[in-house]
Amino acid sequence: MKKILAMLSIAAILPLSAQAEFVGEGSTPALTTVAKALQAADDSRVMLEGNIVRQIDHKHYEFKDASGTAKVEIDSKYLPAEKFTAQSKVRLQGKVDKEFSGSKIDVKQVEILK
Repeated sequence: MKKILAMLSIAAILPLSAQAEFVGEGSTPALTTVAKALQAADDSRVMLEGNIVRQIDHKHYEFKDASGTAKVEIDSKYLPAEKFTAQSKVRLQGKVDKEFSGSKIDVKQVEILK
């Protein structure tokens, strides 16, 4: 009985272990365009430069670059503390999220470019 409890305890803890991600050369996605990002595979890492032109709802925005526009999802914890406008050039890093209703970019980093 004690062995079973011990094994169950270990099995419960395993999924909680931290996930590590490679950091170094090749770990940062190459700069791409909206048009290419929207055609990329689900969960592809992307980096985009352009403008957030409007807020759609609480955490969804419209992002625009020279190739087109895309819906991006940005949790408030990833928004910069500094205020920015539709004219502010930004760099976004995140992943492509393919859904039945279309593709969007799930943003994990926002940088205001000067």
